[in-house]
Amino acid sequence: MQNSSLIFSGYQDFIFRRSDEWSRLESTPLVEEIPLAISVNGISYAVMMVSPIDLDSFVVGFALSEGIIEHLSDIRDINTDKTRIQLDIESITINLEISSRRFAHFKQKKQAHLGATGCGLCGVESLAQAIPVLTKLAPSQSIKVNELVPLREKLFEHQVLGNKTGAIHAALLIDPDNQVICCMEDIGRHNTLDKVIGYALQNNIHLHNHNVLMSSRCSTELIQKAVRVGLSHLTHLASPSTLAVKLAKHYGLTLIHLPKKDAPRIFASSFKLEDIVDEQKR
Repeated sequence: MQNSSLIFSGYQDFIFRRSDEWSRLESTPLVEEIPLAISVNGISYAVMMVSPIDLDSFVVGFALSEGIIEHLSDIRDINTDKTRIQLDIESITINLEISSRRFAHFKQKKQAHLGATGCGLCGVESLAQAIPVLTKLAPSQSIKVNELVPLREKLFEHQVLGNKTGAIHAALLIDPDNQVICCMEDIGRHNTLDKVIGYALQNNIHLHNHNVLMSSRCSTELIQKAVRVGLSHLTHLASPSTLAVKLAKHYGLTLIHLPKKDAPRIFASSFKLEDIVDEQKR
């Protein structure tokens, strides 16, 4: 498998003028945002904006969370190229070469989605495709409440790019013993979770009983990604949407919100709430 040979720092220094001292020029690091086009066996699949770091983990995680692959062995090769589009904008293309078995499934799925483009979700079939039926998660071990509160600071401590530029999302992968495994950053909140998922798959980390802390709010798509890859716990610094809570409860995904100045809020859990109370009494 070919790894990306493209090297990006994830930020660039830009010059600006101060409004209170117009003649004075200063510079500040800004997070990079680059268009990325993903194709599968040469067939265009998606275009998105990304921070161009940890791209191999991103494309592997994206392929898994989208159902394009089931295992790392389904990927035959990853070809990454740099290009420029109109307005001299630097861009990246990634072609994912997958097995013939998964490619047949991919083409069938892609054909089913035709007709749903151009106007968003169109008709009952498209709405059903937007909320696919997934396999429910296995019950997980409980999380100790006293270990949740410090996670906010842990996230900030592990953000390399965020501490330099700000204005970027992050996702922290945490093992069952509450130890940090990795921190992924990106301008897109979905992208950070895909990078974590890809990292876990590349390193043979099974996500049962693991937790991912995200800097963003929790939406339906993040729940679906988590459930599809078997992640047990999803924790956010911002509150979830109503549908995210409903889906988390249905699939047995632990969903937690860590408010800035309040106790952790558990909206859904795959363990008994009494377990949390018992932990607090110890």
